[in-house]
Amino acid sequence: MPSVRSLLSALVLGVFAAPVFAATPAYSVTMIDTGQYDKWRLIDNAGTLYGSSGGYSAFYAGGSKTVLHVSTSPFPTGGITAISKAGHMASYEYWTTIGDLVFASGYLSFNGGTTILGALGHGSAALDTFTHGVNHAGTVVGSSGTDLRLPGGDPHYPRYAAHAYVYSGNKMRDLGTLGGTQSSAMGINAAGTIVGGADNAASLQRAFIYENGRMVDLGAFAGGTSLATGINDAGLIIGHSAHRAGSEERSAFLYANGVMSDLGWSPQRASSAVDINESGQIIAYGVDAGGLQRGFLYQNGQLLQLDTALDPLDNWIVGTTYSINDRGQILADACRLGSCGTVLLSPVPEPETWAMMAAGLALLGVCARRRRARQGTA
Repeated sequence: MPSVRSLLSALVLGVFAAPVFAATPAYSVTMIDTGQYDKWRLIDNAGTLYGSSGGYSAFYAGGSKTVLHVSTSPFPTGGITAISKAGHMASYEYWTTIGDLVFASGYLSFNGGTTILGALGHGSAALDTFTHGVNHAGTVVGSSGTDLRLPGGDPHYPRYAAHAYVYSGNKMRDLGTLGGTQSSAMGINAAGTIVGGADNAASLQRAFIYENGRMVDLGAFAGGTSLATGINDAGLIIGHSAHRAGSEERSAFLYANGVMSDLGWSPQRASSAVDINESGQIIAYGVDAGGLQRGFLYQNGQLLQLDTALDPLDNWIVGTTYSINDRGQILADACRLGSCGTVLLSPVPEPETWAMMAAGLALLGVCARRRRARQGTA
């Protein structure tokens, strides 16, 4: 019977002796087909998908779909928009009042229970609450309608300013703005640091960081506008910013150590950073020279267009990216030969495979040292 050492040797040598081709795909593709009316936008480290089913907040795990029914609306439109590593789910759903007013209500679901977040404002037309982030403590951030009425609009349907909020301890707190009228919080990390976008006194939206009770402008590229869309536990911030004044074409950025850096897609074509994991991998999407939307990955200073990392014989085109977990799995929209849908991109080999190989190498080293030690005492 072969020894453990010989089996490990065969495994490791077999892996490293296998031919490596330049065209070997870096990701495998799995089409997600759980139902015509399902929209999955988030993935956690266990591979559970979160989003909506038929307009209701829902998640999909182990081949089974769970609909939360957080609102009482018979025809809701919304879904789960943020998750925490502890299992919190933040969501919102639109619904219609008796007076035919349509508004969004925010919810926090955890351990089988659901809490309605309420709103910053009190008037019937200022009730919209959207959820954009939640951390492991169950602190939710997003935007909510205030009682500050905006000028113009239909007098029968007045518009109200929305402000960034933080919800914790059953209380919603207004984070204010950078001197303008509106703001929105887009993400929060384990330390409670919040990022988002807020109008300044010149009515320009600027990316902000909120910590220690202060909202601070993160700056922008030459165009003067920016929005922070996420932050990881290391404090790395992602978002997008315009290079030219008045331009809607914004470029994806990484903000670290006080510096906002363009991810390098193209200053002339729009791009936006969508999500960042704890390893610092960033997913984003941008418009290519032909006007098509392309998903890409940014890591270690390098940009990778995702469909170039797939098997070229499969003819996949990866468009909008949605979520990346700490295993490097990516949730995105993709098309192949005229058929489009949401797909799961998984690294090949997955990190667990590399970990197993590393453990095997380490064990081989231990065996070799023990053998030398026995020979030395013989």
